[in-house]
Amino acid sequence: MIYIISCIKKAFLNSKSIYLGIFLILLAAFILATDCLDSFLTTLLWPLLEGSSEGKCVLFFVLMGSMFIITAILRNNTYFNNRFDYLTGDARFKYIIWLVAIMIACGLFGLIIEFYIRSSYGVSYFTILTSMDNVTSTTSPMHSHLYKSVLGYVANTFVPSHINTASSILKFSLPYNLVVIPVVIISFILGMISITRMGSLSRFISIFAFSMAIIGIFDGGMFSQPFLIGIFLLLIIWNAKGHYGIKYLINPVVIIGLILILGFFMEIGGSNSAYHTLTVVNQSEPVDMSNYNVTHVEIVGDKTIYTINSTAPDKELIQEVFESFDHKCDVTFMTWDFYSYFENPTMKLRQEEKYGYPV
Repeated sequence: MIYIISCIKKAFLNSKSIYLGIFLILLAAFILATDCLDSFLTTLLWPLLEGSSEGKCVLFFVLMGSMFIITAILRNNTYFNNRFDYLTGDARFKYIIWLVAIMIACGLFGLIIEFYIRSSYGVSYFTILTSMDNVTSTTSPMHSHLYKSVLGYVANTFVPSHINTASSILKFSLPYNLVVIPVVIISFILGMISITRMGSLSRFISIFAFSMAIIGIFDGGMFSQPFLIGIFLLLIIWNAKGHYGIKYLINPVVIIGLILILGFFMEIGGSNSAYHTLTVVNQSEPVDMSNYNVTHVEIVGDKTIYTINSTAPDKELIQEVFESFDHKCDVTFMTWDFYSYFENPTMKLRQEEKYGYPV
């Protein structure tokens, strides 16, 4: 204990990054406890974190802050420096590629779990699962919340009720989604070993990128914006190894490009612009479907399959489905229309608030 306290004192004396880390964690606590900065920060970080949840902002600042503090302490730890004294030059970046490989594998495994869930219910892989719980929770191959549900189960005890933790998804994916726990722990250890020995600029970029990748794997999965941005930056750090130049972008662009191509073909290939197929499992009560423009209904075992000819954007339609079937079935699966996302109802609402009339 005395030795640990000594390392912390050295870090305070010799590293400014520990103060940055403490500031970021305090900022996260302030955001969680108050509403003062919610709107500003969620809007500011929207392009990076792909969403307006204050929970993402809190997690982002906590991750970055803790990494700044840990790396500052390790840099002033004699045992750590002696144990990893070989991590000089290009060797400082060797663990980054293992970190990236493990996290990409975790993302791919998430796609397999998504497939397994739909296969067990006998529905198409290209569908959005909506959990019928007190709070709307969805997951799909293109934006997965399977791993988020693991984090959400713990977070439910202390986060505000308006933050969707996706904990209701947990029951569909246990125990397979628990793999994210050892993956994040191992990745974190590898990251801290490598990042601690980097120079200041590489260390800052790596902490930023790694925090983004962790948020992405939990909220969105393989094809989420923060995951792809984080992995891309980590690949650049590993490939460049402290150097600068366009040539160091080639390999990262190719790898991320392959992931994007896979996501693009899945998004477009699984899209149905003509109609939506809504599969309701174990429907227990009649539901008024007059507003959905239902053209066909089929009952197969415990599943009621509705063919819906709706022009509503997917996000809006999913919310309507949840409100209609809440506590009246176990779960629903709905096909998606990729092109409807160009009419994002969230952005429409923000425009209406800004201009005072529909845009």
